[in-house]
Amino acid sequence: MAAQDFLFSYLQAGETSISNLLLHHYREIGMTSGELLVYLELKSYIDRGVENPSITWIAENLQTDERIVYEQIHQMTEHQLLVQRMKRDEEGKETAYYDFSPMINRLVGRDGQIKSQQTTVKKATAREKLFKEIESEFGRPLTPMEITYVNDWLDKDHYDLEMVRLALKEAVVNGSLRFRYMDSILLNWRKNNLKTPQEVEQDKQRYQSRQIQQGHQSKRPIPNIPIFKLPDD
Repeated sequence: MAAQDFLFSYLQAGETSISNLLLHHYREIGMTSGELLVYLELKSYIDRGVENPSITWIAENLQTDERIVYEQIHQMTEHQLLVQRMKRDEEGKETAYYDFSPMINRLVGRDGQIKSQQTTVKKATAREKLFKEIESEFGRPLTPMEITYVNDWLDKDHYDLEMVRLALKEAVVNGSLRFRYMDSILLNWRKNNLKTPQEVEQDKQRYQSRQIQQGHQSKRPIPNIPIFKLPDD
């Protein structure tokens, strides 16, 4: 075959895309390598509008027995990765087709689970870092009661971790390294509906502006009121 004819055949055959999520994690959703190949073969036809490709075609392309292909499809159905459905066309004729949405849903669920696990790990790492920062500022290891104090801020009071870190900073600046003092700071911010370090900083700036304005008002010159001498009787 000439190079030009080969290129034409190559382009005419088309391409089949596969999600990297499936490619990298197909085993984790219960799919075997053989089932993955059968899926790709089926998809190559489905993408071209052939919703119920012949098992014979699939077996020939994979150079295997039809019985093995049937078995792979059966296993994907049993593992809830594939559903074979029926639909009726405009003429009322029923045709079968392959529905791989269960496989996709499982992949998406698995991806969500991984992200959830990653978030949990990040939170645990951030919490551990917070404990180390507090211990560093206090210059000693925290007692079990103090550890419980911090955990309660995060788990029961649901203070944002960055707000706890900011309360620690405020306690250091004001020279009052006590948990009760940090607790009062956090409680005061909550009462004022300050939920982020940015909101705390904006509130500080507003307070400073009011103080400066009040200072200017107190320094206004006293008006010169003339004193009139009362006439003698």
